[in-house]
Amino acid sequence: MPEFQLSELLIEGYRLASITAYNRLEASPRTVDFDRSLAAEVRDPLWMLTRQWQFGEFQGEDAATAVTTQIEAGHTLIDRMEFGGDNVAAYKADVPLETVVEQETLRPDLFLAIQLGRYFVKLMKNSGLPAFVQDLQLLLDRYPLNYLPDENDSEGKQLLFSTQGKIFDGFLLYLDIVTPEAGSTVFVNWVENNAVPDAGPLIGLSGVFLNWYRRNFVQPEDKTRFAWQPPKLEYQFTVSSPPIADHQSTLVAERYHEGYLDWYSFDLYRDKMVSDPAGADPGTGDTPELKSYIPSPVTFKGMPHPRFWMMEESRTDFGKIDTSPTGLLHLLLAEFGLTYSNDWFMLPYELSINTLCEIKKIIVRDVFGQYTLILPSGHARENQWEQWSMFTHTDLSADPSASNLFYLAPAITKVQEGEPLEQVNFLRDEMANMVWAVEDTVPSQAGRGVSGKEMALRHEAETPFAATPGVKIRYVLGTTVPDNWIPFIPVHRDASTSEIQLQRAALLGSKGALGVIVTEKSAPYYINEEVIERSGAIVKRGFQRTRWVNGETYVWIGRRKGPGRGEGWSNLKFDQIENIS
Repeated sequence: MPEFQLSELLIEGYRLASITAYNRLEASPRTVDFDRSLAAEVRDPLWMLTRQWQFGEFQGEDAATAVTTQIEAGHTLIDRMEFGGDNVAAYKADVPLETVVEQETLRPDLFLAIQLGRYFVKLMKNSGLPAFVQDLQLLLDRYPLNYLPDENDSEGKQLLFSTQGKIFDGFLLYLDIVTPEAGSTVFVNWVENNAVPDAGPLIGLSGVFLNWYRRNFVQPEDKTRFAWQPPKLEYQFTVSSPPIADHQSTLVAERYHEGYLDWYSFDLYRDKMVSDPAGADPGTGDTPELKSYIPSPVTFKGMPHPRFWMMEESRTDFGKIDTSPTGLLHLLLAEFGLTYSNDWFMLPYELSINTLCEIKKIIVRDVFGQYTLILPSGHARENQWEQWSMFTHTDLSADPSASNLFYLAPAITKVQEGEPLEQVNFLRDEMANMVWAVEDTVPSQAGRGVSGKEMALRHEAETPFAATPGVKIRYVLGTTVPDNWIPFIPVHRDASTSEIQLQRAALLGSKGALGVIVTEKSAPYYINEEVIERSGAIVKRGFQRTRWVNGETYVWIGRRKGPGRGEGWSNLKFDQIENIS
């Protein structure tokens, strides 16, 4: 298709007109069907050679393909845990790590007492005790249901009304079974000293009952081993390997609150030494290991095929990759996938759980018989980019060293979470200059969580305000807030005039907190000021259930912390002048 352009030339002061012509070539397809063209039929060998040259198949490098590899690594088993305050306990991977960290002692309530009592009655019925009625009456007299549900806890009151005098308190029975007394237990001494008709069978059933309780509810053996830190609203604990020649690998989890553990939950802390716990197995130190592998090429969906006439899958659309100035990482990923993906290999290195592994070196043998030594990433210190590594723990020691330790935590993969027994929303109230712990859900005596707003209702009628004739305004010392709003006021830290912390307080005439999260620590109860951000925080507490690799089922009470819903306003005001309507 010809095109013309009129232009002028200036030569020695004279203007000359010229006409420049262009020819543009445009393809004229003979058909709209491209199936034959995409088939890439071979009709001319020279054409195939030119196509190979066009696609860069002749651009080769003097390289070789990996054939075999050998990996040298060191393995160390974690055998101890520390919960703060030099409270060290032995640990084995037969229990999930989250279960050991989060477990807390069950607190007695009406529902738990009835559940335990009904199971013991079931054991008595299945055993066919001759004096079943007399035995049951003695248990009812010794372990009555002495619970007082809140006046707003309708479900708890109904449960108490329907079971009182018909079932005994199984939790008190459990306490008597586990409490030692005079070379035996409180329960055994009571049975033997009170002429219980079926004394022998009842003592035998107590052991079955205790095993059932421990099998269904995971309880800490030592109540002082509690990883939850109230000032931080998070779990904090330490795991460590046995000391070897004055060297010990210690991993610290300072901010665990998500409900699942992984390698990134831990930081390396070489300066911390954890003492030997009772029950630690000897001989669990550093064990060298050498394994051989056949490397496998890295593959991914949509990967370019090495053959021209093979079409890739369309699951990865490289055409939609963000190419904006801020999409540099996307371009690097596309370059890796389209250009260098066939140069990468994968070695499926298997590792046992609860193992602290350190890859020391990899030796690669290629098809030419040459060997290449590969050191761990981050080993070189000449350039800053050579210090970068992935899947390694941050070293918090005073003198950080180049290490590539990786901890395969014995963490759960799936967990069933029940409805929260309680939920507390920590929010900032900038108008009142304080933080509120709003109990959205509080535990009921019926065994589940109920609305904290409904539990905070007051049934007594407020005294009506009697205005003096002729007075049009009144002075209000302070307004009130719902009883499920627990105040935390800012106070100075010890020996500091600038740093503050949040201290739990109480409002005059308020019912106070009903949950465990806000009341488990006696006064003074402090929370770090930086913990409650502007968005707030929500802490939940409820039952967790999982099945471990050995097939056993574990049930415990754990806590979760997540982001809040933002700031709030309690409508709390002081020293107000109001109009009298």
